[in-house]
Amino acid sequence: MLEIAKSFGHVFAMMAPWLVFGFLMAGVIAVWIPRNWVNRMMGGRSGFGGVLRAVAIGVPLPICSCGVLPIATGLRKHGAGKGPTAALLVSTPQTGIDSILATYALMGPVFAVARPIAAALTGIVGGVVVAAVGGEDAESAAVEDAPAGSRGIKAIFWQAYRRLLGSVAKPLAIGLAISALVTVLVPDNFFADAFHGSDWIAMPVMALVGFPMYVCSTASIPIAASLVAKGVSPGAAFVFLMVGPAMNAMSLTTVSALFGRKAAAAYVTVIIVGAILCGIAINLIPNALPASAAAASSHHALGVVHWASAAFLAVMMAYNLVRPLQMGHKHGGK
Repeated sequence: MLEIAKSFGHVFAMMAPWLVFGFLMAGVIAVWIPRNWVNRMMGGRSGFGGVLRAVAIGVPLPICSCGVLPIATGLRKHGAGKGPTAALLVSTPQTGIDSILATYALMGPVFAVARPIAAALTGIVGGVVVAAVGGEDAESAAVEDAPAGSRGIKAIFWQAYRRLLGSVAKPLAIGLAISALVTVLVPDNFFADAFHGSDWIAMPVMALVGFPMYVCSTASIPIAASLVAKGVSPGAAFVFLMVGPAMNAMSLTTVSALFGRKAAAAYVTVIIVGAILCGIAINLIPNALPASAAAASSHHALGVVHWASAAFLAVMMAYNLVRPLQMGHKHGGK
């Protein structure tokens, strides 16, 4: 239990600055960007154009899966359709300007070019499929107004850390717990050693391994390099590079809350199938990975910013989780 608690704390602190920043940006969107503009650009009636715009925005953004969740949640509640929101969620965390450069440095030009292409393609397909399966809405749910009288800092914080964080606090906590369990119970090199030489098994397994874990697009690079060093093919490593950042237990629980279970299942299927197809394509390219690609440590030292962000986020999550219970007791006592 102690190791699980430590893992929970480490993962939470590692992602906390991104979550705090992501919710803050979502609060800015909710307060300052007009709802009719969101509906016009990414609303339920924006169609395929809305999906393309979401992908064009998402691919270059240096934001990981935990950072894009609050932004997507804010956009969804502010009028964005299911398709464009899903497209943003799929494409954004897979890559960004920072991770493209890091990928080139460690894994070569083929991987550096393939990552944004794969992110864009799966984002487009994911947006279209989620809209079709989930039943795209012409108008999203009504947006709750910020406190009257101000469009400043107070309104932004209320939108960010009360309304938006409050709407995903429970699935966020559940996803974190699952990620901590996987991190502790599954050895780092278990699958690379177990399925060495069996690529048709390794690719689906790499997808399943990447799914419940929390790893950002940049942090996934040294992990993928270490998998290659342990004997995993470049294609199987690419599957992990896609699935690890694009999807984890936390994002799945949040996606289910945003789109419903059926659309969430379609979302997962598109990412996994798309990653395996891209992995197969990578293996068809001669010398896709330079021989000089070497394993690197995937562990990051956490600084004051991480722990301070974690403390702030923990307080706000606890408030949002406890407050509904307190309100229920008050109403029950009347």
